[in-house]
Amino acid sequence: MGEFKKISDQVNIELIQSIQDKCSKAMGLAFVTVDYRGRPITKYSGFTDHCALGRELQGFSEMCEQCDAHGGLHSAITGQPYIYRCHADLVDFAVPLILNDNYLGSVMGGQVRLADAEERELEHILPRANWNKNEAMAAAYGRLREMTYDNLLASVQVVRDMILYALQDQRGQTDRQEGGEQEQSEERAGRDQSARGQERGVLWQQEGSDQFFFIMNLITQLAYQEGADRTGAVALDFADIVRYTSDADRKLSVLGEELNYVEAFLRIQKAWWGEMLSYSLSVPRQYWGVNCPFLIFRPIIDVTLQSFKSEDGRRKIDIFAEENGKDLLVLVQANSESVGPEEMENRADEYLSREHSSLRDLNRSLKRVMGKRCDLSIGHRGDGQPGYAVRLKLPLKWR
Repeated sequence: MGEFKKISDQVNIELIQSIQDKCSKAMGLAFVTVDYRGRPITKYSGFTDHCALGRELQGFSEMCEQCDAHGGLHSAITGQPYIYRCHADLVDFAVPLILNDNYLGSVMGGQVRLADAEERELEHILPRANWNKNEAMAAAYGRLREMTYDNLLASVQVVRDMILYALQDQRGQTDRQEGGEQEQSEERAGRDQSARGQERGVLWQQEGSDQFFFIMNLITQLAYQEGADRTGAVALDFADIVRYTSDADRKLSVLGEELNYVEAFLRIQKAWWGEMLSYSLSVPRQYWGVNCPFLIFRPIIDVTLQSFKSEDGRRKIDIFAEENGKDLLVLVQANSESVGPEEMENRADEYLSREHSSLRDLNRSLKRVMGKRCDLSIGHRGDGQPGYAVRLKLPLKWR
């Protein structure tokens, strides 16, 4: 990480203000952008009565700035958004502003209560402040919005995407300015015209992506407000799937990210099939960091869902893992009574042939990317029940 620099000299504050204002209206969250010391450099957007009252109290406001500073620095260290609890016991998040390897500050958001708080253990930045005796703040606390962690996470991801777009645009302008000072005016004019044409295309595509996630998040928020929880959940999962699969050049991933993608995909399928489909994922978190090919589970889950027949009744998919020496064996089991391992293998080849490959080609590709110890195969279930199991063998430690 480079040295700290004055944020107003590096980014367009008006643009950041516009982004946080629009996100606040669409998402129902409070926002403020701070420098690396936690001091606000934008106006507050959508601040709650509770936090507005608290920041008027001596000592309380200083603790708010400390929370903003610590949350922002934590996000800068990881380079990723950071969700935490502040000293007022509210849930906040920080999205780092990093330009040319310099940490400039963070966009802070939140000021909400979690509807599923008991299921989430979030770090407290500072000990909880004693504000309960203030009647006005206590009443305002009761009016604070509640939202699920998944809805909050989706909002954070949309804000991150929009901030990244803004900073990439800012960096592009800086690079073009520096490059222009080093070139002859005639040559520079020709290059700039070409660069502007390319830039417009790239930025248009990026803007379209940002708008997609912004709209999907808006659908989620509207569904939440209208009580259409299933609609909101599907929109949220679909946005996560598109975000994860959009990196076409990516070759490797980790098991945890792949399983998150698989679970989002299966949740959408269950929204369609209802009680006819059930699934379970029981891979311990200690294995989530194991390397695996990007989207390796996509054809496996697709062909598994297609293998079920109407006479199968309820469809069930179980995904779990077990150690096998120095390797991890990930199993995808299906309970299809009408499809055995041999027919499943034929179905897999038929499905993969659309991409001009076969199950054997996929297995060879797996070995080429991660080594000969890796293996993808289809066989009988280990518990003797009808159906089949797809087995993916991955090294516990790779390179």
